[in-house]
Amino acid sequence: MNYLAVDIGGTEVKIGLINNRGEVLAKTSVPADFDNYETPLLKTSLNGAVRFVDGMAHHLAEEEKARGEEPLPAGTPAEAAAMLGIRGVGVSSTGMIDKLRGRVAGAAGHILNYLGAELKECFEAAFGVETHVINDANSAAVAEHWTGSARGCDNALVLTLGTGIGGGIIVNGRILEGAHGYAGEVGHITVKKDGPMTPCGNRGTFEFYGATKALVRHAEERFRAAGLPVPEHGLNGRRIFEAVREGDETAAAVVRDWIDDIAVGIVDLIYIFDPEIVVVGGGVSAQEELLIRPLAARVRESLMPVYAEKFKMVAATHGNDAGMIGAVYSFVH
Repeated sequence: MNYLAVDIGGTEVKIGLINNRGEVLAKTSVPADFDNYETPLLKTSLNGAVRFVDGMAHHLAEEEKARGEEPLPAGTPAEAAAMLGIRGVGVSSTGMIDKLRGRVAGAAGHILNYLGAELKECFEAAFGVETHVINDANSAAVAEHWTGSARGCDNALVLTLGTGIGGGIIVNGRILEGAHGYAGEVGHITVKKDGPMTPCGNRGTFEFYGATKALVRHAEERFRAAGLPVPEHGLNGRRIFEAVREGDETAAAVVRDWIDDIAVGIVDLIYIFDPEIVVVGGGVSAQEELLIRPLAARVRESLMPVYAEKFKMVAATHGNDAGMIGAVYSFVH
């Protein structure tokens, strides 16, 4: 039994064919912001999914013909989906999601033409199968709980460090959704009450200080203040960590300060949710020596002993596939 998974982010849309064991059978991606969202993100995502399914169905038809078999008709996206054994569509999306209606109830201000997007309605109309919609951070948490780093843990905190900070909270074996389905928006909590005003309306938010764009912003400021040139193509998380490995003290100081800021938010969340494990995802989570271990040490030394002695932090397992895998979980369980 297979499912179509669509993970809609602000930078790219990841699309995959997932089986009922959470295994990725095939995948692709399309850019989300190629024209600054003048093409609505829903349209970009739907078109990408249709092309992916049609391409997979065409390939399968050619294989069946080569074996002397008569392939099923696949003239429409729904027929192509049926040919691939797709029993449902799981959509993981950035923004605040009205899970019951499957629509975008709140979207990041820089993503134009997305607020109110009727994801469930449009994907069901295209593919003719039931569609489930979930917030992308919650979807990543579900994936890590299902087959990843939080497997076997009934209470887990899963954070994704990227352009923002996403959060998914597993409580008693289930994703915490809250009264209206919007729980887990941990990036918007205030960690510095006198910090700058942010687009969500709060000051000094967790993601303002702890997202990877905060790392880049602080690195650029520190490099310029020290009279050091910023690389021609700019800084990003990968280049900053490369500089740390090469012994750059300015980059190392920036990363240490960034880790301190992330630790503040994680400590607050641990005191609220008392998780068995904290899982850190996002591209920078691959930095085991330079991020995960020092971050875990910083959090542990900030916790009361009764929490510190049971504290555990690990990197996420599924990387960029997490949103797709978690999106189809509700069909299986």
